[in-house]
Order: sequence, then C-alpha cells, then structure tokens
Amino acid sequence: MRKVILSVMVTLDGFTAGPNGELDWIDVGDDALDSHLADLLRGIDGMFFGRVAYEMLAQHWPGAEVSSRSIEAEQARLMNTIPKIVLSRSQPDLNWGPAWRIGDDLAEAVSRLKEEPGKDLALFAGATAISAFLERDLIDEYRLIVFPVVLGDGQPLFKAPQPRRSLRLVETTRFDESGVVILRYQPIS
Repeated sequence: MRKVILSVMVTLDGFTAGPNGELDWIDVGDDALDSHLADLLRGIDGMFFGRVAYEMLAQHWPGAEVSSRSIEAEQARLMNTIPKIVLSRSQPDLNWGPAWRIGDDLAEAVSRLKEEPGKDLALFAGATAISAFLERDLIDEYRLIVFPVVLGDGQPLFKAPQPRRSLRLVETTRFDESGVVILRYQPIS
C-alpha cells in the first residue's frame, strides 16, 4: 500500500508562507538540499496540492526547466511530469499537467489512490489542503523542511483546531550550507 507523505517547507516559527503568501525565504541556493528534494520527487507517483498552491506553482515550474542550475532544471522536469492531484470544490483550469481534480470525497479518493500499485504520494502545499488531510487522518509520514528564518507572521502550517497526534522522529537530515533541517516523523499507532 502506498503512503501519503506530507512534505512541506516551514519556517522555524511554523509558517508555510508570509502574510501575503511570500516565499522568498525558501530560495537558499543549496545544491545538497535541492538534490535531496529531487530524490523525494523521484520516489513518488503523484503530488497533492490545494487549488491556490497549484495555481501559484503552475506559474513557476513550467519555465524553470531552462534554469542555469542543473539541479533546479531537474526538479522542474520532475515537477512538470509527475501527476498532480488538485483539491478543489470548483473546476480549476488544470493547464499544468498531467493533473486532475479531487472534489468533495477526499477520504475515499485518497484511500483508492493509496491502494493502487506504485510509489508513494506526496502532499506538498497549501495549508487548507494539509488541514483537510489532517482532519481525515490521511497522512502516513510527516517531513517538515525547516528553514532557519522567523517570519513573525504568516500562514501557519497547522490551522487550529486539530486533533492531537503523537509522532515518532525517524530521521533528521541537516544541510550545513543553508542551515535547513528536514525532520521526518511517523504517527505512533
């Protein structure tokens, strides 16, 4: 059975973006970190996004394949070819493909996808999508990519209220160039 892995970039004070959606703090130019993230992409068969995150990322990744940084170009190729599953009650324009939409019955759709053969699935972004997965207990692994920055305000990773969950730390990966740390957790049953 495939797993759903929450893999999200977060500040030290728990924000996924600044108050106006700013993400300038994630561009740290750390090749080792980018290689690690490309490895994650190579290990999945699909990516979940909220509609807003999907639309924002659709503006960046298609043009990033021409990056002068070879690792960023590789990440872009992977981001552009791995299927994207967009959580939305509306019918968004899914021009950054391959992509399809999941509407009202998230738990059933994700359960079906987890039962299909293949590699794991990743939940990358938006706070609303993350909350929807948390509310339905659909996350099998948490990978918090913690950046050494304090924003003081912004879009929180975990919207309140959420049920209490106990997690076990299974791996820590440190990137000296940027100071980023990846904390990998699994739920305690």
